[in-house]
Amino acid sequence: MRAALQSSDARCLALQVGLWKSHSKHKPEEGCFVAQQKKAVQKGMSNGNLKNSTYTNLKSLQNIIHEIELLQSSRDRQVEEAMLCNQRLEQELWSSKETVAALEDCNRALKMEQVGMRRKVEEARQALFSGLGKVKELEAKASHVPALQRHILQLESELLYYRSEVSKLQLPCNTRTEQQPSAGSRPGQRCCLDGQHDRCSPTGRAVTTPDKMEEQLFRSVEGQAASDEEEDKWTGDQQRQVDEVKRILTRLSCCGERCDDKAFKKLVSRFGSSRSEESCSAVVQLLERVTRLHKQLELRESLAEIDMDQMKDSLVQELQQKAEETELLQMELQMLETERVRLSLVEEKLVDILQLLQQLRDLNVSRRSLGKILLSTLESCSDPQHGKAHILEVLNALYHELAACEILTTGGPLERTQSQQSLNALIISC
Repeated sequence: MRAALQSSDARCLALQVGLWKSHSKHKPEEGCFVAQQKKAVQKGMSNGNLKNSTYTNLKSLQNIIHEIELLQSSRDRQVEEAMLCNQRLEQELWSSKETVAALEDCNRALKMEQVGMRRKVEEARQALFSGLGKVKELEAKASHVPALQRHILQLESELLYYRSEVSKLQLPCNTRTEQQPSAGSRPGQRCCLDGQHDRCSPTGRAVTTPDKMEEQLFRSVEGQAASDEEEDKWTGDQQRQVDEVKRILTRLSCCGERCDDKAFKKLVSRFGSSRSEESCSAVVQLLERVTRLHKQLELRESLAEIDMDQMKDSLVQELQQKAEETELLQMELQMLETERVRLSLVEEKLVDILQLLQQLRDLNVSRRSLGKILLSTLESCSDPQHGKAHILEVLNALYHELAACEILTTGGPLERTQSQQSLNALIISC
């Protein structure tokens, strides 16, 4: 069609040039070639001899005029078609520009989304690092548990030591066994001495009288009563002290469980055989101190057990929470990684499409063909699908359509020359 238009345009232009030249050769008063032919025809009508020649000339002139009119009408049609083609090309150009702008916007949006995804990945990594740091802190706290256990064992060993000290406690041995007989014999001895002193005479002979014997008997009875009263008083004090010792010893767990009966009996027997108030007070103070130490040790053990249980519970809860957070972060990191891979694929596909478009632009491909390729791609991917996979499918289809273009498969020099000739013909026709 372009070759026919070009040949008809050339013929029309040649005829117009010939007509202009014929008109330029005639003078204004002589008239144009058509007027002369008409006059010749009229003269031929009057002159019968020149009838055949003028008829042929008129016939040829009419044919020329008819051909010129046909050429002009064909030229007008070609001009209209060229204008319509130009309008279609302009529309295709605008559509391709809009498509390129949409692709650039999509590329920018994808780049922004990729930047956001990278930022989220970095935040997830920072959160993961902080979680790992907290886990390490919890592990460091958990490493203190053996030290606390050793401290508890030390306290238990101290408790055992104090219990063994109580069992091994020995009181100072004072000689008290001779005091009770001596206390009863002293008044008798005194009475005997007094009696002997009274019975002694200046000459050295002993004289015994009934009054003196009665006095000695009274004195011995009085001394015996005093010794009995003193012994009863000491027995009462000893019983009270023994009760106090028993009460203090029963506070201890070892004595409460009747596990150190031998030590208890030994201590009581030695305490009972002694009448030293200092040793009794020392025993009482020692037992009170042991009781206080035992209470402090039990309090420390209970506090250590409570602290250990609380620490174990808190550590277990924190470890479970950190494990859940780590799993969530790993899942989010995996999702971000898949999204990053998808965006990288989309970016690579967009780069390939832009390279193909640049190649087609260098090959002077018409925008109409590019618009057809784009429309066919959109029609082939016009299924009502939504989501991120549909974008990649559309880009793949567009890439395959552009790669399957005839210009890329058959080569570009011949097509480039043909497109250049068509453009030159359009310029000449306009």
